[in-house]
Amino acid sequence: MKFLKNTKIFTKNNFFLLLPNLIEIVSWKQQFKINFDDILFVDDQKEKLFKNIKKFSNSQYSHNCFLWGARGMGKSSLIKYAVKKINDETTSKIKFVEILNYSLKYLPELIYFFKDLNYKFIIFIDDITLDNSQNEFKLFKSILDGSLLSDSQNVKFYVTSNLRHLSNKSQIEENIDEITKKENYSNIVSLSDRFGVRLGFFENNKENYLKIIQHYAENNGISLKKEDLEKAYEWSLEKGNFSGRTAYQFILSLKN
Repeated sequence: MKFLKNTKIFTKNNFFLLLPNLIEIVSWKQQFKINFDDILFVDDQKEKLFKNIKKFSNSQYSHNCFLWGARGMGKSSLIKYAVKKINDETTSKIKFVEILNYSLKYLPELIYFFKDLNYKFIIFIDDITLDNSQNEFKLFKSILDGSLLSDSQNVKFYVTSNLRHLSNKSQIEENIDEITKKENYSNIVSLSDRFGVRLGFFENNKENYLKIIQHYAENNGISLKKEDLEKAYEWSLEKGNFSGRTAYQFILSLKN
């Protein structure tokens, strides 16, 4: 299986996407509307994420990384912006390759293809949820730790999910004995356990949300009035959260 027409594509860009129907990696011009430092109130997560990617860039030992938790808190954005920030600081560029979560079946061939290329690859999978009975669940678990493919030194996985273990505990049937229930739960947890770095993201409170609003407003040259902050709060109620994404969407609404 050949994923590229020409490997020279990696000399011209750092962000790529695997198109599943074409089974081809294509270059993607990523738009960066904010900076790594603009994602607020997740300082510990940012530090650990950046440090892990930096180690990978420097050919030091690093881990596969799993970011889980509340929606809109910057999980996916942090990974992209961290890669950009590190690439801007070094000549050895990390190649960021996104695959859609229903394309996991291509992972063995993809890793095998990457292993002989003189680049470092981050395979990014966003918003993944797997049923622990799926073949993809078993495949991904083996690739992360256990398979010969797990030892590829130039490939790391960065994955996001709203679920702490990438699989829903509600899939465990209630009408089974306790031993079987514990075995099923252990199987669910076994996937997330294979990530060396796991970072949890939690919902903002109103105070932090309004501070994020003010930060984005300043970045965009917008002077906020008291009624704007009241509208920002109403906006968050409609969205049902105080996330950074919700804050940024509100600022965009002021620009239109």
